[in-house]
Amino acid sequence: MRPATRSLALCWLLMLVGAGPLLAQDRGGRPFSLSADEAPAGPAGESPYHLLPDRSLEAERWLGSEQRLALAQPWSSLALNQDRDPERSTPASWFDPRFDRAETEVPRWSFLERHQTLFSVLLPITSIGAVTANSLVAYNTNHSFRVHEEGWFGKDTTNGGADKASHLTDYYVTASLLEDAYKMIGYSENKAILAGVGLAIATGLANELSDGVTRHGFSWEDLAMDSAGALAAGLVSVTHTRDLFSMRTSHLPSSSYTHDVYSADFKFSGLARRLGVNLGPLRWLLFSVTYGAKGYRVTPAIEQQRQLGFEVGLNVQQILFDLRVPRSTWWGYALHVFGDNLRLPFTAVGMRVDLNRGRWHGPNNGNYD
Repeated sequence: MRPATRSLALCWLLMLVGAGPLLAQDRGGRPFSLSADEAPAGPAGESPYHLLPDRSLEAERWLGSEQRLALAQPWSSLALNQDRDPERSTPASWFDPRFDRAETEVPRWSFLERHQTLFSVLLPITSIGAVTANSLVAYNTNHSFRVHEEGWFGKDTTNGGADKASHLTDYYVTASLLEDAYKMIGYSENKAILAGVGLAIATGLANELSDGVTRHGFSWEDLAMDSAGALAAGLVSVTHTRDLFSMRTSHLPSSSYTHDVYSADFKFSGLARRLGVNLGPLRWLLFSVTYGAKGYRVTPAIEQQRQLGFEVGLNVQQILFDLRVPRSTWWGYALHVFGDNLRLPFTAVGMRVDLNRGRWHGPNNGNYD
């Protein structure tokens, strides 16, 4: 079982637990939950908006609050984005949190929040325990601990680098889903981001340590890609650009990586929203840079290729939004877990260059070509 698959299962577990009265459904039918940014003015009627943060604001206060970290205009310094007026027609920052609100919503249930301490313990036990059990139970452990130097994306590596692309995208997805899980149990946004990234890296480390006593061995390269994926997810979250950027993993049935394609995506819908442009149906598309390896560990042997691809595909996440499937309900979130994080076959077309021979292939979908 790969890391992203375990994370999908973990989120399914939370959704099953959360199959009860939903806070998100008790908010007057609002498509988005009322955030601290939308709080009414105080008793005296003064506006809660502050252009700059108080000088006395400490990092600890930011960490425990719902205040969002945002990048101000290019000529101004990094600042905490406090209570901006959500009705302002001109956003003060390209990284304004309003832009990715739909992409960062999670369903709520007071039961999860009331038992936050319990679930705070269960989350790491489940995540780390799952990867450890997978290594120790699924593989022969009659080995002393060893370190295996696997290499990166080289032509002569065992999997042609596809395993490294898998680790990168798997742990991007893992950190994103763990961040969502921490939000579900009541963590502030900032704490959820840090906890999600931290637990994802810890899970990757546990996976490699347990692999160290199997035939796979401990791989520093795998751990580096796990950490890079988790940190990338944290960076996208803290800059409020989930509406622009994402990574998707691939887990097609096979004993090798030959049909899997891993993607880093740029979403046209997010750019259009920020520019105030109506793209029409083009908002359902995204541009992706992909990686996949063909012919490695395949029997009977076929030509080995390391394919770097450039493609245009369907943005399933945006299509779900336009079908009125929000992430703020349990059923909607369940659909988004798969639609947002998995690159589905036959949903994209592009050109791919074989790095082994310098030849271009396509246009094709990349999975079974």
